[in-house]
Amino acid sequence: MSEIVTDAQELIDLDRSVRERFALKVHHAAQGECRLSATIDEGWLNGAGFLHGSVAYALMDSASAYACASQGVRGVTTNGNITYVKGANAGAELFASAKVVSQSRRVMSLKAEVMDHQGQLLAHGTFLFQLLER
Repeated sequence: MSEIVTDAQELIDLDRSVRERFALKVHHAAQGECRLSATIDEGWLNGAGFLHGSVAYALMDSASAYACASQGVRGVTTNGNITYVKGANAGAELFASAKVVSQSRRVMSLKAEVMDHQGQLLAHGTFLFQLLER
């Protein structure tokens, strides 16, 4: 089911420059979860001809931020631990998802992953967000 709650939509709107740079499409951001997609551009490839790892990181980081916001809080990344599993080529559509694992008064822990259009895992990781006061 696709839903984007108001708190998440506010952050998505504020994040316009990031969304435009990565051509992100947010499909769901509610109840501590987010799903988004992007299509690989030639400019995102590294010297070996595969998706640069920083792009996979950025997709998971954005999905984590929107999942955080869907809980009614905003946060900033203090740590991201990523494992890269498989490369991707230009033109491939990628799907990133993130889910809140735990939350305290000051921090939120999330897990995230990036899959290709065939459902193959490309990268996965965990993120720690410091929660901000609004």
